[in-house]
Amino acid sequence: MIPAFDAGLFALAGFVLLMIRRWVRVPWTVAAGLFAGLGAGLVLLLFDRLHPAAALVLAAGIGTQTGRLMQRRLAMATRLVRRSLPWLAGLVGLIAVLTIGWRTIGERLLARARPGAAPDSPNVLLLILDTVRAADLSLYGYARRTTPELERLAEHGTVFDRAFAAASWTLPSHASIFTGHAKFDLEVDSRHRFRQRWPTLAEVLHARGYATAGFVANTEYVSWESGLNRGFEHFEDFPVTRGTALNATAFGKLVYPRLRQAVVPVLKRLPVRWRPRLPNPDRHPSAETIAASFLAWLDRGQPAPFFVFLNFMEAHDFKAPDPFRNRFRRSLSLRPAPWRAWSDAPKARLTPADLRPKQDAYDGAIAYLDSEIGNLFRELERRRLLNNTLVIVAADHGEEFAEHGLVSHGHSLYRLSLHVPLVFWFPRRVAAGLRVTTQVSLQNLAATVLDLVDPGRPAPLPGRSLARFWTGGDMATDTIVAGVSHERNLPAWYPVSRGDLRSIAFAGWRYIRNDGDGTEELYDFESDLLERWNLIGTTEGDRLLPRYRAAAAALGSGVRGSGLAESAH
Repeated sequence: MIPAFDAGLFALAGFVLLMIRRWVRVPWTVAAGLFAGLGAGLVLLLFDRLHPAAALVLAAGIGTQTGRLMQRRLAMATRLVRRSLPWLAGLVGLIAVLTIGWRTIGERLLARARPGAAPDSPNVLLLILDTVRAADLSLYGYARRTTPELERLAEHGTVFDRAFAAASWTLPSHASIFTGHAKFDLEVDSRHRFRQRWPTLAEVLHARGYATAGFVANTEYVSWESGLNRGFEHFEDFPVTRGTALNATAFGKLVYPRLRQAVVPVLKRLPVRWRPRLPNPDRHPSAETIAASFLAWLDRGQPAPFFVFLNFMEAHDFKAPDPFRNRFRRSLSLRPAPWRAWSDAPKARLTPADLRPKQDAYDGAIAYLDSEIGNLFRELERRRLLNNTLVIVAADHGEEFAEHGLVSHGHSLYRLSLHVPLVFWFPRRVAAGLRVTTQVSLQNLAATVLDLVDPGRPAPLPGRSLARFWTGGDMATDTIVAGVSHERNLPAWYPVSRGDLRSIAFAGWRYIRNDGDGTEELYDFESDLLERWNLIGTTEGDRLLPRYRAAAAALGSGVRGSGLAESAH
């Protein structure tokens, strides 16, 4: 997409020069200098440490000097351009063909390498609602009716009331879900992609004869660039759109958003029929698009059984189509400001009134996702696939609305950024109408899937199957382990800006430590649901602190979470 976009950008510049030439003579050397400066600017914008203004000055200098050089070698430069242009255009086309072709060939090779599946293997459908916290779901008692479809699903499945993610942002949480390992073992963060050290659920199921496919909306941290596509025969992430092409280029990331911001107010003054539709590089595929892509893949005749992973982004983006966009908005005059307007504001200035429009939009997005889940279920039922499909609905992490003076996610390890929904539906092997109140970790999700699709067979992924809660097995609680890596260039009041964060919860208490400044927090995990009262410094807190401090220190040292809980007890 990058060379295709750049070719279009240069073609647009050439068209502008041709139009100018109708009234003013444009010397060839000026055109050459303009194109050279434009090309140099596109390259210089790739350097993050170089200020855009400095890149512009350097590009102008390069263009000026190029024009001077071309003046002395005009004939040679003209021949070079005319001879190289067809080859360069052909090269762009060849890159496109090879990219698409290689992907298609790779998918077919993986499908051929797939062995035969066991005769009674069920399908598996994993739905991850990106950035959906359990607290805003009517399934969990929220006052607004945000999840009627999930509630109907839960009537015939099992709901976990206290499920917790292994991290408060997307990449490490997904990696933990797919592998059964804690964040401390996986070594993934915003600078390091998911490594091939650990096998994934998709790889294990593919080796057992499953057709595997992923359809993701989060192209920042769940795309092939993250490494999470491993084990999937078919994987759809970046849609082929103008917005995607823009987002792939330095121009699209740095220049276009500013131009768009300046142009949009002008376009809004024009009649609707005259307004051009500008591409939006920040737009993710909708839940409807993701579901439609999955159903199209099914209808192409993919063999059963299948393991399909769907990732939805509406709640992360606080966006939903009508009528969900305004469903919970208290006043249509209150428009949500950009999230960064709050995330960069000092926490002392945040009030519930500030956050109300944003939470209204968030709840509307959740209601839209819930509606699309219902539509997807009906489509699968129409295709007669539901009776043999294990469906899991979960979220990778939650969200904060200033409960601790913080907004967004990935900046802390407080409960609301980790407490997520978790629903299992499979009439043949999952209990109907069951609600599990015991605390559980999403680290055990992969082990649970393998246990449900092939009971009794040893699982190559770590974890304890959550099926134990309806099969009469070990009913012990999970030790809840979570972590997030240090992130620079964030506001100083964000805990993650000061160092790595780690937390561990067992025996009714939860401990959080900041490795950067040594800050410690201890909360009553059973009663203090918003974690308002830090017990460090109290008699009870000081009595418990050594045990929890030692358990947290062992994280990442190779000690299993269950072992930590047992030793703590």
